[in-house]
Amino acid sequence: MPSFNLIDQKWIPCVMSGGEARELSLRDALIEADQARELFDASPLVTAALHRMLLAALWRVFPLRSLAEWKTMWQAKRFDAAKLDTYFDRWRERFDLLHPQKPFYQLGDLTLGRRTPLKRLGWEFAAGNNGTLFDHSSDDDRPAIEPEVAARWIVATHCFAASAGRGETGQLHTKDSPWSRGAVILLQGDNLFETLSLNLLNLLRTDFPRSDEDLPAWEKDVDWQPQHDQTPDGMLEYLTWQSRAIKLLPDGNGDLRECHFAQGRAVHNDFKIEPMYAYKRDQKLGLLIWLFNEDRALWRDSHALFNLSGDAPFQIPQALHHLARLVREGVLDRQRLYRLQILGQCLESGQPTIHFWRNERLPLSADYLNEKPLLDKLRDTITLSEEVARVLQSGVFSLARALLEFLADRQPDKKDVQQMTAHLQTESFYWSQLEAPFKRLLITLPSDQTLDDEGETVYGKRALADWARVLEKAARDAFHIATRSLDGSSRALKAVAIAERSFRGKLREALKSYLETNNQTNTNGGEQ
Repeated sequence: MPSFNLIDQKWIPCVMSGGEARELSLRDALIEADQARELFDASPLVTAALHRMLLAALWRVFPLRSLAEWKTMWQAKRFDAAKLDTYFDRWRERFDLLHPQKPFYQLGDLTLGRRTPLKRLGWEFAAGNNGTLFDHSSDDDRPAIEPEVAARWIVATHCFAASAGRGETGQLHTKDSPWSRGAVILLQGDNLFETLSLNLLNLLRTDFPRSDEDLPAWEKDVDWQPQHDQTPDGMLEYLTWQSRAIKLLPDGNGDLRECHFAQGRAVHNDFKIEPMYAYKRDQKLGLLIWLFNEDRALWRDSHALFNLSGDAPFQIPQALHHLARLVREGVLDRQRLYRLQILGQCLESGQPTIHFWRNERLPLSADYLNEKPLLDKLRDTITLSEEVARVLQSGVFSLARALLEFLADRQPDKKDVQQMTAHLQTESFYWSQLEAPFKRLLITLPSDQTLDDEGETVYGKRALADWARVLEKAARDAFHIATRSLDGSSRALKAVAIAERSFRGKLREALKSYLETNNQTNTNGGEQ
């Protein structure tokens, strides 16, 4: 009988402390977590899903009831190997990907008339309803998939598979999986042990369903049945939620080319306590899942993501609240940097079509969580960025209007001006130039401190002046890009001259107070 036991076989992709890439077994990924820099797969979906599965295993072996218990685990600097081995020895059979009755993360008794190409589980392949994101092969092409790859795909499918109409059984429509349409937020430490430990803090919450029957999927003795509108028994069942009914079908040579695939279990639509999500608060609609936005860089929401106040625009993951408290109590180092890792996919509204994946990171100083004046200053930097963007857009609008006016010798139609403004595409260039400098600002802003006349700490005197210079350059460069595409006619040059003069004046006015601060600082000998 074919077998691939995930406890012993290498299938979890990691970057080790020395920088080399290695695949680890489930056991080694947890026991040697202090020696791995991070868990990383080329697919952000796989990366996020494997973190979720590992958290489920840890929560089962090390159920935490308080921050005091978490502190003890953190101070050990590695997970207890003896406890992990005891648990894995007991449940070893349930971690066999190809077990004849209880295959891992699959429905062992699933039988369908149709066989699905196994590559359907991999988002980079075109199969079934998958969009042709990276691949243009057909369903007739059914390559053999290595078992370690199949295991990763199965775990990711349960987390990210999207609603795609009527399922293979013909009885139930497919529903979104727990992470199909939101942005997954993970806290990241200096190694995999720290990352997993920090995200276990998300699971210390009192508002989640609890039941004595709460078990991870691999411990369930009775096969579940596909159903809609379900409520998980607790955190363990939810972390290992089986959103699709899957069964691998090895061929006569033991190769994995096909599977049975259908709708699994779906949580009810009002379930809005996902531990790794941020939710936007809407006065009329309540909590809305914070989504990736193709036209809005993630760092522009950093102020909201770091805001712990009760009236904050976002309800953010519990781990950030616990992190702030642990820093205040001296359990965690106030000076060190953490990171937010934000992963997921952007889907077309109501459709399974993937527009893009993302795996983004933001540096995080715990001071942003605990120091309101610092958080307010961060908000000021983002507000200033958006103000400069409006100045740029106004300048390009004026340029487009002047061009059309000179070309047509009449007042142009507003729609024509708007179309030309969009065609010049300056805004996307502007924002793309700001991401790297903003991440440097996130790191330096907490240490940029001076005292005012009343002895209160003031943040960002130098950092905001430097940021204003960055914005000024990015806006000017973006405007110049718009002018390069124009012909060298006298009319075009005249239009550029008129629009640029107005643009530079408005830009200078928007940044005036910050640039004057920078000049005063330089005149005073570069005070820190």
